[in-house]
Amino acid sequence: MEYIQIANVTMPVQQPAVMIALFGAWLYVRIQYGKSFADRFSNTAFLFVIVWKFSIILFQFPLVLQAPMSILYFNGGTYGFWLGLAIALLYMYINKMPSFKTAGAWAAIIVLYPLALSVMAGTWTIWTITQAAGSILFFFVAKEGLERALTLLLFWQLLFLSAEGGLFGMESFVYIIVTVYFIIWRKKT
Repeated sequence: MEYIQIANVTMPVQQPAVMIALFGAWLYVRIQYGKSFADRFSNTAFLFVIVWKFSIILFQFPLVLQAPMSILYFNGGTYGFWLGLAIALLYMYINKMPSFKTAGAWAAIIVLYPLALSVMAGTWTIWTITQAAGSILFFFVAKEGLERALTLLLFWQLLFLSAEGGLFGMESFVYIIVTVYFIIWRKKT
């Protein structure tokens, strides 16, 4: 795992990459779908980040009791990430956010996260550009059918993750679970 230092804080490079991807997705939905949906999306993103960040209290309670400042420096780790993701998806479902628009936001996250991660980690290559360019095609194919476009985007990302040896990593599982969730949600609505 690579780390980045911002001022006096050292953190895994994935955290600011997630924040950049969420901000970029918010900007995309703000431009594409308007202020109302962008506000709903930002509530979802904020909920995800807050749950992920403060779930350290739930999963590492002895550490928090011993060192309360750990809340500022750490997050809930993998379990906290999954909890935050589950709560964010549940929030979207309960609030009946339009599946086409939320899938567009998800696609923006999938495009931006690997790009931000590679730039921040200093692993920027021609493959990163190829991955981003291919991912952007989602936005053109989505008009033909959301399920097909999400499936193509998923397999495109998995292709690049498999080339990097990360096919069975957490990133792949997140892509698969969220994409399946959107496809099932779309079928029910």
